[in-house]
Amino acid sequence: MQGHRVLEMLRRELGSLCPLRFGDSFLELAPVALLRPEWTGPAWTVQVGSGNAGLHAEPDRLPLASDSFSCVLVAHAGMSSVGADAVIAEAARVLAPEGHLFLLEINACPPAGASSLGTLVPVGLQRRVYRRWLENAGLGVRRQRTLSLLPGQLPQSLHRRLGRVDALAAPWLPFLGSCVLTVARRRDVAPLSPRGARLRWSRLSVRPGGASQWA
Repeated sequence: MQGHRVLEMLRRELGSLCPLRFGDSFLELAPVALLRPEWTGPAWTVQVGSGNAGLHAEPDRLPLASDSFSCVLVAHAGMSSVGADAVIAEAARVLAPEGHLFLLEINACPPAGASSLGTLVPVGLQRRVYRRWLENAGLGVRRQRTLSLLPGQLPQSLHRRLGRVDALAAPWLPFLGSCVLTVARRRDVAPLSPRGARLRWSRLSVRPGGASQWA
């Protein structure tokens, strides 16, 4: 990860757009674990891809039910040998309606088989590609932020010294970004009609004579 500052910015984005409560579920697809237990709180968390992951599976063929996770974090999808678009499509499949998908890409993790010259190209130039992948997976992009302009290969000491300048310059130079976060939301749930709700309530919750089935 490109410094503690970027990690903190990721935590804030997750907390503001996808606040987790008891009963929610969080899926992380990443070669390096980024989530911290204090971020997810009471939510059920599953990690795939990292060395200490709780589930070992191919990122494009997850043994998980569809529509089952409140929030999904996909980090460094470009490193996958199956292709980032396939990883994103699988992540969208397991994402629940109204759930959020966070796509994080940085230069520190180059795509599989990429040349050393290609790794120097800012991932900010691929911003439209990331949006297209998410939209093709049936998700609506909510926001896209450049979190850092500093190369990930720099020492942590330089990241700390240049952190304030980096934070001020990153929003104004998005195409030079070395760390880009794209947030999308799945919105395909059909609202229940008032008539259907009344019929369902009267049939399941009330017995003849007006007595509730829970009495």
